[in-house]
Amino acid sequence: MRSVKELRKREADRADKKARIYSTSEGRANFAEALESAQLENAVIGFDRYGRPLAALVSIDAVRMLANQHEDVEPAVREKITRMAKLFLHNVPAKSVLARPSRKPPPAKKKAAKAVKVTRRSK
Repeated sequence: MRSVKELRKREADRADKKARIYSTSEGRANFAEALESAQLENAVIGFDRYGRPLAALVSIDAVRMLANQHEDVEPAVREKITRMAKLFLHNVPAKSVLARPSRKPPPAKKKAAKAVKVTRRSK
């Protein structure tokens, strides 16, 4: 029988092979799991809405790297975060990267001119 630690390590090894992207509703349901993965595995967890990416959950070390504080992050961790970020971006659907096509606004309805009744008040 395998220990829980061994099973988690095996799962973490498989996680490197594909980026995890949750819909917003899946993200709400699995937030604790996503948070744990981002913290312990330095994984980049994406969230999308209607197939378009809108946010990513990353470890605090990734934030340090974004803030140009590379010296505060161990080299092995830096390399893993960089690899996971590239993998994540590679697996984001291409259609989601493109800007939304511009939509023509619906034709404006012509308003019928309202007859305004002008009344004069006498003093």
